Amino acid sequence: MALAATAVLFIAMPRTAWAQGWTLPQGQNWVRVGLLVQVTDERYFIDGRRIPYFFEGHNETVGFFFDWRRGLTDRLEIDLQVPYFGISFDDLAANRSSGGIGDIRLSVRYNLLSDPLVVTVGSTVKFPTGEFENDAEVIPVGEGQWDYGFQLEVARSLWPLPGWVSGHIGYRLRTENKETGIDHGNELFWSAEVGYEVVRRLALKVRGQGLHGGDSTSFGLAFSTLQRSAVYVEPGVIVSVSQVGSVEFAVPISLSGQNWPAGPIFILGYFQQF
Repeated sequence: MALAATAVLFIAMPRTAWAQGWTLPQGQNWVRVGLLVQVTDERYFIDGRRIPYFFEGHNETVGFFFDWRRGLTDRLEIDLQVPYFGISFDDLAANRSSGGIGDIRLSVRYNLLSDPLVVTVGSTVKFPTGEFENDAEVIPVGEGQWDYGFQLEVARSLWPLPGWVSGHIGYRLRTENKETGIDHGNELFWSAEVGYEVVRRLALKVRGQGLHGGDSTSFGLAFSTLQRSAVYVEPGVIVSVSQVGSVEFAVPISLSGQNWPAGPIFILGYFQQF
């Protein structure tokens, strides 16, 4: 069985405007801890139809994540992300569950332009650190192969209005899983966000984001069941609880997909700069 796809997308993507476009000043740190939860009985089928899981299937995904960013210079920063997953899938045949550290990601980002438009490029390596077993009855917490991503981020403050807009587009090169013989298709991923501070310390945002995978093969044969895609709209709220710390709550809602879990996701996170 495949790792729950929603966790892959939402833990891997930048979560806030401050993680898109802008880089940290030299010597500054930014940390985030968060929780992701999805409980669903539905999925998007091969042809994009939203249908119940076969055999009364029920999917529960819980993800905990830790992010650390540090400014090496005023333009160059490194990002480290460590997730933990607890996943269960039950149907008429069996009850399956697993948990553990997932695939760790390390990114390098460089700011090309800071005014009037913020433009940043970056590269990400996903290490196959999560436990992976080639067993149809086991839910792995890792994907079992290396990934290499490249992204472009654009952002702009709406000052003197207390708002922002940002966007992000990238391409992920996915390598072959040697244990399964599956060569996952490369993926295009994107997001676009607008946010506004409606009152002091309280900001509202809305984001669209998606992932679109290419053809995937198993031992050289193409299988449509391996190709994945998803599009979400995500309303959210950010509350500043101190001069340096904020709490974010967001609910991504699936609009379409292919070979992907359907339904809303609940994300709660705390981030702080120091």
